[in-house]
Amino acid sequence: MDQKTLKVVFVLPALTAGGAERVLITLMNTLDRTRFSPEFITVTNNGPLKTLIDPDIPFHSLNSRWLHGSLPGLAFKLKKIKPDIVVSTMAHMNFTLLLLKPFFPKTRFIIREAVTPSFFLQGRSHLSFAIKTAYCLLYPWADLVLSPAQEIINEFSTVLHMTCKNYALLRNPVDLSRVRADETKHFEITEEREKTLHFIAAGRLHYQKGFDRLIEVLPQLNVPYDWKLTILGEGSERQALESLIREKGLTDKVSLPGLSHNPWPHYAAADCFLMPSRWEGLPNVVLESLACGTSVIATRDSGGIKEIANLASKGTVTVVDDMPAFLKAMEVIKPHPSKTFRPSLLPKDFDKESITVQFSNILDSVFSAGQREKGKHRNE
Repeated sequence: MDQKTLKVVFVLPALTAGGAERVLITLMNTLDRTRFSPEFITVTNNGPLKTLIDPDIPFHSLNSRWLHGSLPGLAFKLKKIKPDIVVSTMAHMNFTLLLLKPFFPKTRFIIREAVTPSFFLQGRSHLSFAIKTAYCLLYPWADLVLSPAQEIINEFSTVLHMTCKNYALLRNPVDLSRVRADETKHFEITEEREKTLHFIAAGRLHYQKGFDRLIEVLPQLNVPYDWKLTILGEGSERQALESLIREKGLTDKVSLPGLSHNPWPHYAAADCFLMPSRWEGLPNVVLESLACGTSVIATRDSGGIKEIANLASKGTVTVVDDMPAFLKAMEVIKPHPSKTFRPSLLPKDFDKESITVQFSNILDSVFSAGQREKGKHRNE
C-alpha cells in the first residue's frame, strides 16, 4: 500500500466511565495522524467519556439502546466508512463485531479483552455454556486479540481451554501529564491529619469491587491511629453499602462521596490505596494511584495485579490472599501526609508514549499481514 493513512475505526458499546472504555479512547487519541485516520463508533450516545474524545476524530453514534439490536446499523456504518482496521473492547462488543467479520473481507479485526474470562462465568451458570461457546467460536476469527495482562491470556487456556495463537500483550497506557495535572496543588495538613490514617478506594459500587467484604472486616482493624476510608464511585450497590456501613458502626469512618471526574488529588492526598476486588483485568485505578505516588494494597483476585507488583518497586504494591491478610497489610501503614503529589511510583512499562508506539506497530503489523494474505490468495 502507498503512504496514505490507515483508516482505523474504534467501537464501544457506550461511553460509561469504565477503565476499558478510557483505555480504548486513550489509544485512539494518541495515534499519529500522519499514519492513521481514526474514527469512533458507539452504540449508545450516553456517558461522560464523550468529552475525552479528541475533537478532530469523527464521531458516530448508532443511537441504539441495546447492543443486540445494533448489528444492522453497525454493519451499515462500517460499509460506509470502509475501515482498514476495526478495534473494539469488552467481550459482548467483541462478539458482536466478530459476527460481522465475514462480511468485511478487506478489513482487519482487532479485539481487546480487558477482563479475565472467569468474570463472565461467575454467577452466570445458566449462560456459561453460551459464553464459552462464543469465546471459542468467535475469538479465533479475530486477526489479533489484545489483553493488558498475561493473567487474562492465561485464562483463555486454563479456563476456556483455547489455544492462544492470535493473542498479544498490550499493557494499559497511563497519561502521567493528565493524572498529575494538579501536582502543584497543595494539600492542607492539619494536626488532626498528621495523626489520622487516610485510606482511599475507587470504582463502581458493585459486587465485583469487593467493597462490601472490606467494610465487613474493618471493625477488626487494629491501628494506633484514628483512620478513615473514602470510596469514590457510584453504582447499584450504594444502598447496600450504606446499610452495611451503618450496621458495622462505621458512619464516622467510611464515606461514599460519589463519582469524581478528577480523583487523582484524592489518591495523592491519601496514605494508601485499597483494592479489595473479587476480579479485575489490569486495574487502571491501581496504575493511577501509583502515578500519584500512593502505594497500594490489593487482593490477589484483582486480575493482573501481581504483574503490576512484579514491575513496581519492592513494597509499592502489596498483594494479599484474603481479607484477614488485607487487614494486616493495612495495619502496617502509617500516616504520612504530603503537601503535594509524591514522586510517581508507576513502572515505565505503563508509560503512555511507549504503549502508543507498541500499539501503532501492532496496527501496521496486522494490516501488513492482511495484505500479504490477500496477495497469497491472488497468486494461488
